[in-house]
Amino acid sequence: MPIALEITLILVLVAVTIGLVPLLFQLRRTARALDVFLVSAPSDLSQIADDVHASRVRMDHLATSLQRSLDDLASFTLLMRELGQMLKDFRVRFHTTIDTATRNLGGIIGGISAVLAFFKHQKNPRNDPPPESRS
Repeated sequence: MPIALEITLILVLVAVTIGLVPLLFQLRRTARALDVFLVSAPSDLSQIADDVHASRVRMDHLATSLQRSLDDLASFTLLMRELGQMLKDFRVRFHTTIDTATRNLGGIIGGISAVLAFFKHQKNPRNDPPPESRS
């Protein structure tokens, strides 16, 4: 084998070794970190599961509370609608009654006026001189 080839192979081997040593150290650190993670994962996952469960319970409580509030609001809205309809019916009935009473009162006053005018007209012709003497 020529010496240049041997030197090249040695240099390549040294370069590969120099490149592999940091890689091996990094793999060792990664393995340690993975070991620590795997040891702590069950307790972390248990804590995460407990937190998720507590959040779900709070959301269920919130949803129940919101549903009660919306049910109360819906009941109040229906009550206000019925009250508004009742007031509207009362207003229509009141105005109809007032209009009818006004018309009836107007008719009575008109009748009384007609009777008074009739009696007034009956009195005046007696006091007035006959039509021939008016000139």
